[in-house]
Amino acid sequence: MKHKWLKILAITAAVVLVVAYLFVMISNANIDVNSIVTTEYAVSYTFDENLSAQSIIVRDEELLSYSTDNVLYYTVDDGDTVSANSDVAYVFADEKSALSYKRAGEINKEIKVLEDLNSAGKSQSADYSAIEKDIRHNLLEYVESVNSCNFAQVSRLSDNILFNINQRQIITGEVTDFNSQIASLQSELLECESASRVLGTVTTENPGYFVSYTDGFENVYDYDSVKNMSVNQFDSEKKPQSISADVIGKIVSGPNWNVAVKLSADDTIVLNDANTSIKLSFPNASCYNIPARLVSLNQVSKDSESVAVFACNYMNSAISHLRNEAVEITVNSYSGLRISKDAIHDDYVKVEGENKTEKVQGVYVLKGNELVFKEIVIIYSASDFVIIDESPEEGKLKSGETVKLNDSVVVRGENLYNGKTIE
Repeated sequence: MKHKWLKILAITAAVVLVVAYLFVMISNANIDVNSIVTTEYAVSYTFDENLSAQSIIVRDEELLSYSTDNVLYYTVDDGDTVSANSDVAYVFADEKSALSYKRAGEINKEIKVLEDLNSAGKSQSADYSAIEKDIRHNLLEYVESVNSCNFAQVSRLSDNILFNINQRQIITGEVTDFNSQIASLQSELLECESASRVLGTVTTENPGYFVSYTDGFENVYDYDSVKNMSVNQFDSEKKPQSISADVIGKIVSGPNWNVAVKLSADDTIVLNDANTSIKLSFPNASCYNIPARLVSLNQVSKDSESVAVFACNYMNSAISHLRNEAVEITVNSYSGLRISKDAIHDDYVKVEGENKTEKVQGVYVLKGNELVFKEIVIIYSASDFVIIDESPEEGKLKSGETVKLNDSVVVRGENLYNGKTIE
């Protein structure tokens, strides 16, 4: 028992000695907690201010009909522009014939690509690094096109990527030519052409955008009067009309289609004060940054809700299917330097050209081991950061100097002041 107590006393004494040693070391180091600061760089930043709302898409739509019990193969994609008397679909006896026709078109494209590769391989020696660069570039554009639902671009880029990969095979010696592949494809092509007899065609009467999809709302909203839509009309419950069995699509006439949006009184004020070209995004349909123009704003009083109507003329497959969608309206865009709100303080600066000082809002910038106070002009304020003007107009700054790109801005520290030395 005695030995146990001696052991405990020895451990206690050792702990006391260690604590005392650390206290002496800290004291000798003479660390000043007031000189410890945390900084961040002032970085370029753009913030888009969006309004969220529900929308109704209204187009000038003409239903396209063709009575048949056979199989249709569409020759254009949704959202494609068509002229008057254009073929938009072929009629086939059955699905097998339609698929054979589709495959024949694909084979012709593949043969053309392989023949071009054979010719390129004979005529010149391609640069391997350039081909690798093209592959990376096309892959990045491919991903971007998928994200923006630009499916026509996706198809083109797929062909480009395949061409580049095959081209790389030739110049690296993996293959000498594609003659055997071409012969095999030509044999398959003959089989597909013999199995795909076109029985008829579907043509348009008027020009516009072709859309194979119908939802029954084509004639529910009047395109010519949508600019005058009221809040009550927006809120009124609309039901789709029945679609005849012989309707095979529609033509969206004219270049413009409209988006009606209901806004609160506060959001209406924000829209009126928009500082940038308006863009519409439909996140649920993965359609973003569609250029738009405000054509009307219908509001009974400044304190009431409103209906804003926008005109758009950009079209693709995903957009052509929109009808009742949640929309994000980009109304303001702010570009400048981003800094944390925690960095903002009040201090005095010498007024440029005058023999006096004035209290202003600004931040402390660490230059070397010294703090320099710089005033700021805020152009946008969020919950945890602000965007400041890097080049304010004349007269906005008292001192004539503000924060610059990549300045080391203090976001945390004690007893901060202009000229303070940081050890």
